[in-house]
Amino acid sequence: NYIVSLGNVCRWLAGKAEALGVEIYPGFAAAGLLYNEEGAVNGVVTGDMGVEKDGSHGPGFAPGMALMGKYVLIGEGARGSLAKQLIAKYKLSDGREPGKYGIGLKELWQVKPENHRPGLVQHSFGWPLDMKTGGGSFLYHLEDNQVAVGFVLH
Repeated sequence: NYIVSLGNVCRWLAGKAEALGVEIYPGFAAAGLLYNEEGAVNGVVTGDMGVEKDGSHGPGFAPGMALMGKYVLIGEGARGSLAKQLIAKYKLSDGREPGKYGIGLKELWQVKPENHRPGLVQHSFGWPLDMKTGGGSFLYHLEDNQVAVGFVLH
């Protein structure tokens, strides 16, 4: 197993994808879904940029772009707004258990080199929680004497 920074992995993957001709648009949130005649998702629309607080178009206004694709992957997290639209449209939650959600906290600590063990993973379950609450903690020893210290609550 390897402990890596997700940000570093994404930057590395982006370089590989761009070398293959994939276009990447960082900084643009998808604001809507586009469908073909059969009802399949075939693209997304980005949000408008440069909109003032009152809703008017500011000096840097740029309308959202339609980004079309043969394949569209929605990867916006467990509670994303587009995912919610897809779940409702295609009735993906019918006959399923409701999703379980939690909260997690994470800090990056710089530790002394003698306390750092690259690749070490430690998990705990329970304490300081009661017997009815799920969750636990983690320590992930990253590069450069950094340790990700976290706590997750179901």
